Amino acid sequence: MKTLSTIALTVAVVALLLPGAQANLLLNGDFNTVSDVLTNGVPNGAVTADNWEAWSWGNGWANTEIAGWGSPGGTYHTAVGAAGGGGGGHFQIVPAAGGLEYQLTVDSGADTWWLPTGTMIMFFQDFLGNELGQVSRNTVDPAVYGEDQYDIPHPWETYVLTGIAPAGTAQIKVEL
Repeated sequence: MKTLSTIALTVAVVALLLPGAQANLLLNGDFNTVSDVLTNGVPNGAVTADNWEAWSWGNGWANTEIAGWGSPGGTYHTAVGAAGGGGGGHFQIVPAAGGLEYQLTVDSGADTWWLPTGTMIMFFQDFLGNELGQVSRNTVDPAVYGEDQYDIPHPWETYVLTGIAPAGTAQIKVEL
């Protein structure tokens, strides 16, 4: 039995679209613009992709990196996780309008860790940032693989979340 667990979840591409729209509402949805890359293209410590904010609690972290397991095409992706409790993630806030349907698409997977779980969330907010509603779903979810599936990789898959912004919505906080 493990007494210290570590989880690592990775996300490579994120898109927030109005149905029928061609343009991604998120800036840098592929995480490939990272300004804090210094020596010979190697990140100087933990970096966060431009236009995204990192957050963490406890023993969690949220980085943007190329290195790691199965990064699609050697591109940057967000890597979040925790060791012995905690969590981390990235978020971005974009303008929105009430009554419209929004669709969030995420490519996500997890390295060989102990029961990782990832979540994608759209928080519908007013102009002051007050939450009016939310929709969420798990991306990587150990329940899909059975409760005794420890230390197995979760392959890259595409996950989709759709929600209608409630009246009064002025922005959406997209959080991974």
